[in-house]
Amino acid sequence: MTDGWLPRFACPECRRRVRPAGDGFACDRCGRGYARDERGIFQFLSPHRAAAAGPFLQQYRAVRACHGYRSPVPEYYRMLPCMAAADPRADEWRVRRDSFAHLQRDVFGTNGHGSKRVLDLGAGSGWMSHRLAAIGHMVVALDRIDDEVDGLGACRHYPVTFTTVQADFDALPFEPAQFDLAVFNGSLHYSPSPAATLAEAARMLTAGGVLVVMDSPMFSRERHGAAMLADEQARIKDETGVDITRPGVGFFTFDALDRATRSLGLQGRFVPSRGSLDWRVRRQLAWLRLRRAPSAFGVWIAR
Repeated sequence: MTDGWLPRFACPECRRRVRPAGDGFACDRCGRGYARDERGIFQFLSPHRAAAAGPFLQQYRAVRACHGYRSPVPEYYRMLPCMAAADPRADEWRVRRDSFAHLQRDVFGTNGHGSKRVLDLGAGSGWMSHRLAAIGHMVVALDRIDDEVDGLGACRHYPVTFTTVQADFDALPFEPAQFDLAVFNGSLHYSPSPAATLAEAARMLTAGGVLVVMDSPMFSRERHGAAMLADEQARIKDETGVDITRPGVGFFTFDALDRATRSLGLQGRFVPSRGSLDWRVRRQLAWLRLRRAPSAFGVWIAR
């Protein structure tokens, strides 16, 4: 869905600026065409990238459905990141709500600084794009998933308009230097090469732009993150029967993310999200039982 401002699009494969062609775009250099579908989603995911992502996305949808993330009810999406206390995912969304509050306070400021051009990377159902567009920012929601209940297709539920783009965040379909903020929205840990993925996002930023990693699992020690992944994979297998194959690193250490952002000339800091008291207590008890630190969630802000 979109109205008004559009980013300057480029071919994600050869990076040449594309020209309008019908309701979509065409690249004169490599001959590729990119459509805009009947839902208004710009389709910049190339067939070979879609095929490579296909097996994981099939598993991902199955797990998300089993864990109660997918809903046909429009009001469910319009309320996010707020969630009824009785919802099975309420604790998780409480953390996301805290992180979004940190983003608003520490990036946009309490009084705001005018309209920003924001790239929401791994936007999923577009909940954050909805919230930012509703307060006047110009937002692009980008994800590989475009289905109707857990992907960009769910953006039809929102009363405000913003640009929706199906693409891979390792091959962004935009000309560089046109966004004030790029946010990996609970998504960077799905990248197999986070340093390269961050560099691709940083290429999109204007001078003085901000790069944010929000709600990816963070650890002080590598071995605790590796143990978390093993535990999670076993739990998913037990609960859903799906033996999920991860395409990305799955977590970060603070040192690794610091090195990656410093290599881009950016200085990062982490603002933790605490979640509910019950959630924090359960995590501390799990720490004692599993003998590893729980993952930290929050907002890594790099300027």
